[in-house]
Amino acid sequence: MPSAAPSPDPDAAVMSRRAIYDLVWSQPMSTAAADLGLSGNGLAKICDRLLIPYPTRGYWAKVYAGRDQPQTPLPDAPPGIATDVAITPARARSRRPRNRLTRGEREAQILREAERIVRTEGVHAMSLKRIARDIGISEAQVYNYYRCGADVLVAMTRTELVEMNKARLAASRHCTDPQMRYTLTTIAYLRQVATRGELLQQLLAVPEVRLALRDEHEERRHANRAVLGEVFEAAYGVPPRVSTLVAAMLTAMSLRGGRLLARGKIDLDTAQRLVVPLIGAGNDYMIARHGAKAAS
Repeated sequence: MPSAAPSPDPDAAVMSRRAIYDLVWSQPMSTAAADLGLSGNGLAKICDRLLIPYPTRGYWAKVYAGRDQPQTPLPDAPPGIATDVAITPARARSRRPRNRLTRGEREAQILREAERIVRTEGVHAMSLKRIARDIGISEAQVYNYYRCGADVLVAMTRTELVEMNKARLAASRHCTDPQMRYTLTTIAYLRQVATRGELLQQLLAVPEVRLALRDEHEERRHANRAVLGEVFEAAYGVPPRVSTLVAAMLTAMSLRGGRLLARGKIDLDTAQRLVVPLIGAGNDYMIARHGAKAAS
């Protein structure tokens, strides 16, 4: 198959069709495009030219709400379609060294610094003034992005929750058995807690953060329960009201194990050995007691 020759442009990045496909299915198009120095529309045009499928409008909103969405497979490249492409940032190069960040880059820089401060010194040490001083900009510039320190903490928390949810969905994407999917998402959750839990616990301990995310949390919880009810009813004939109730109980046990893990009370292996069998036993009992076969 023909392959595009690498561009002599030092700013160009040569990427394969597979790499671009994996990128656009791992994060929203606008975020993926910003990482490459492109607009979302520019990256979409590259995908169209290379016959690379990408998520449709609304895909990520559903994913973040807990609804697993199918991923369109990458087709083989037809004859005449390059397997590699040189992607050059859309921004025009200046003769001067570039030192001004885009809005997305500046927001990411602020959040990275805030995370560093919280991880090393605690939530109480984080402020807009401190962030501005540490990254070398004026405090007024930080206020262009966030109104107060609480807004930064909310943005950090939302990012952590999104990453954890994406990991859960990725762990079960190719599994069709509902019980196994439940188990895989539980394991993925505990593993994410092992790496992100301490930071997330600090953030969720802030009342302003919990209040700001309360509605999102309720929406995500109701969406997850609705999906679970539909899946278990279709696969095993379990009434949605039953699977929803059992899911709430099993989720409470998982969250309890996650909190102990995040606080260092138990390690990851212990958390998995305690939580995963309970999840399996709870689902087995529910299906045996309330499934279609039990009723017949």
